[in-house]
Amino acid sequence: MSRVRIVGGTITKTSKGATTIEVLDGHFKSTAAKENRWVGDEKGNTHHDYKAPEKKETKEGVKEIELLTPLDFGSTNDKARGFTNQGMIFGKTYHFRVKSYIKDVPKNKSDIKWLLKYHCLSENKWKEIPLSAKGDNVKITMNNEDLCGRFVNVRAYVKDHETEANLQVWKHNRFRWFNRMDIHLQISNRLKNPWIINQGRSSLCGMAALYYGMLKRDSKAYEKLAKDLFRTGQHVIGDYILKPHDKAIAMFETKPSDKKYIKMGMPAIDWIVLATTRSKESLNGQFVYDGFEDGDLDMIKAVNWPDMLTRMCKEVAGFGKAESFGLSLSSIINKKGLSGKFNDSISEIDILDLKIIDKKYKSGHTILMMIDSSMIDDEAGYNPKDLTTDSHWVVYEGGLNFIDVGDSKFVGFNVYTWGYDPINQLDEAGKKANIKYKLIYNKQRISIESFKSNYYGYIEVY
Repeated sequence: MSRVRIVGGTITKTSKGATTIEVLDGHFKSTAAKENRWVGDEKGNTHHDYKAPEKKETKEGVKEIELLTPLDFGSTNDKARGFTNQGMIFGKTYHFRVKSYIKDVPKNKSDIKWLLKYHCLSENKWKEIPLSAKGDNVKITMNNEDLCGRFVNVRAYVKDHETEANLQVWKHNRFRWFNRMDIHLQISNRLKNPWIINQGRSSLCGMAALYYGMLKRDSKAYEKLAKDLFRTGQHVIGDYILKPHDKAIAMFETKPSDKKYIKMGMPAIDWIVLATTRSKESLNGQFVYDGFEDGDLDMIKAVNWPDMLTRMCKEVAGFGKAESFGLSLSSIINKKGLSGKFNDSISEIDILDLKIIDKKYKSGHTILMMIDSSMIDDEAGYNPKDLTTDSHWVVYEGGLNFIDVGDSKFVGFNVYTWGYDPINQLDEAGKKANIKYKLIYNKQRISIESFKSNYYGYIEVY
């Protein structure tokens, strides 16, 4: 005897036979491979006969496909830090062809369809991209940024893309010569200590200040931006698309061993994020910042203008409010002229500004100060040339104090700049700031004159 159980039904019926039959939501399922019958009961309950499906032999279908276009080298993205990993690169066209069929060659080769499948990181799910091209060969231009840094499954099929031909090919990160393992470690370190961001020998102080503020406000937003830029070459924030200027796309082919890159003296992720952002904001097609600096003209291309930086604090860093003080073009120019020197000699407006800055900082606001870097060296001066060669952005970090020594007056406060911890003045390697950096070395103070002659104004964000 065997027992028949109706799942979701109302009765259990004993019947003759040796086969288990279940009713599942109105459909019969049997453990036997042969046809089974159950005729019902005295109350008239009926059913449909179940018959195990027959396996049909597939005759048409694609068995193998091959890639005819040579692959390009890139980082191995591992501890070996090699450059022997082969893969596809963004924007290049690749030729794929059917190599063999399961059995019969399709009578009409236009019945062969193509599809790309990959795992989307941003949505954490598999995505399929059907291609319009049909036939036994296809040329595919890899111009989808989201495929970068992923294995791409190229599929050709007649009936079912899940069971027919599949060729898995690696597609390099957009910055393909940089090691993903190193990049992700650098990002992780900055999430813990935002001050590690280091502009090196570049003129990207404004970008460093911008992302330092962003990291302190929303580290997850910075993490996504940095990883997106490295992997795909762009990052979308609302209507703002962050990527290099169209005339600076050669940045993507930069190698860590390139002399022009080494000259910048920047960690890889800082160069990728800071230089890409500044390139995006290039003034025009004839004045493009390409991520490298060789002379005064390139330095001017990298200048972080106050209006631009104020806007980017909202557009890129995500602050709701951003306002500049004392940073109009006329006031900046006047600062280094005779009128600026005279005003500093009779006015305490700059010191009042500093006290206001400290009060706003204590209320939780972020303050980006525009100064001349001579302030950090405790060097007073009113040379007009300093405006283009010495102007510098720092982030105020409290600790304001004043001291009078005889007829001399000094001021001290903490700032973030050049990859130093604003509290203990150590860099990422634990090295103390150079002694010439009086403002940040061992919490020394600078003269009031040095502060006044090198201070322009500030941007307040929150």
